[in-house]
Amino acid sequence: MKNPIFRLYRNTDKWHNIPKMKDQTATIIENTVIQNNYRLLKIQADFISSNAKPGNFVMIRVSSSLDPLLKRPFGIFDAVPPFIWIYYQVVGRGTRIMSGLSPGDRITILGPLGNAFPSLQERNILGIAGGRGIAPIHFALKVYAAQNQVTLVYGARSRSDLNLVNRLRELDLKEMVLYTDDGSTGKKGSVTMDIQNLIRQYHIEVSVSCGPDPMFREIFQLTREIGIKSYISMESLMGCGFGVCQSCVVPTRESGYQKVCSDGPVFDIKDIAW
Repeated sequence: MKNPIFRLYRNTDKWHNIPKMKDQTATIIENTVIQNNYRLLKIQADFISSNAKPGNFVMIRVSSSLDPLLKRPFGIFDAVPPFIWIYYQVVGRGTRIMSGLSPGDRITILGPLGNAFPSLQERNILGIAGGRGIAPIHFALKVYAAQNQVTLVYGARSRSDLNLVNRLRELDLKEMVLYTDDGSTGKKGSVTMDIQNLIRQYHIEVSVSCGPDPMFREIFQLTREIGIKSYISMESLMGCGFGVCQSCVVPTRESGYQKVCSDGPVFDIKDIAW
């Protein structure tokens, strides 16, 4: 099917904002080395950039050949029509191929996919990002900062994995606190270690987060104890990106298994069966 446009309809409560999507050929504008094996890919993708919302993701075919066969999912780091930005780490064959893309190269990209973070105004918001989970959080906080008070906690294994700090400082944040497991920059320890204190200090009403599942489990416990609303953007391997292959299911408390791609990737944290 050439250039399909679909309307996803699952989970249509007010904060899902499920978009249209389109399979389009897009042009590489920049493929910037951030640090070590981290890259920031700037892509001209008119339809996707004009329709993307914070929390949406895309599926990228990194090669015109059948190796690798499947598209790869990536959260949208930023969108300013006609461009989107994808933050990625070179870890396998697909991302190694991506790292070799040059300005002018053409790729196939499907999106925007999934639901979005809720629209919020006049709230005190805490963003929580673990490692590469900074991608959808950056997009969300950029939008939120216009009408809300926003604090960010951003953690990773070491200084070399916290390589977007200067870009984050360009956002209108109330505060940004950094954490590394090895203490090479910021505070030594987990990104979740001060969450309850920060919630009290900045009168946080809502948190938005993206990172590994163990981080989500800690956030679930900590925010449940203190009683604030918490939304998470989940990451998962997937084959299609729009609910057909059912390879990205997660258990929920009341609705059985749901799909990260079409029921998410944004979930209310309390709905997931941790």
